[in-house]
Amino acid sequence: MKKLITLLLLFCCFKASAQTTITKAFSAGFELGIPANGVFNIGTGASAKFELPIASPVSLSLTGGFTSMFYKSNLFNSSRTPGAAVFVPLKAGLRYFFNRGVYAEGEAGTAIEANYARQSVFAWSIGPGFIAPIGEKNGIDISFRYEDWANQVRQTAIHIAYRFGL
Repeated sequence: MKKLITLLLLFCCFKASAQTTITKAFSAGFELGIPANGVFNIGTGASAKFELPIASPVSLSLTGGFTSMFYKSNLFNSSRTPGAAVFVPLKAGLRYFFNRGVYAEGEAGTAIEANYARQSVFAWSIGPGFIAPIGEKNGIDISFRYEDWANQVRQTAIHIAYRFGL
């Protein structure tokens, strides 16, 4: 019985992915990060992403953006805490479409601290997302991901972007 259920699930996944047409796309949007622990309370930012199909149902993604991470005590106007730390994450990854609009994505790259230590650290992220279509090629891309920037920043991030199909 377990083998039958497994075969049915695999068939459904392959059937659904066979119906998905992946095209080149560009998206730009906003991000909200909720750090898991550490000195930061919240993060906000923006990012841009380019997607290039490599083999159905997989596409390559290239992402760049900026994120401002606010220190916990900075939200209460403490004079002892510096302003927000600004990071520039640059990542490349793979996006796997399960069916029309539903995907999982994994990325790896670097996060460059732009204003204090000016160091770059290894960054990776993984998570699900979906695309709500608007018209034939465009849509709203909403994703949730877990990110780890070399154990300095661990966060759950929400990404909302407008996606332009090319």
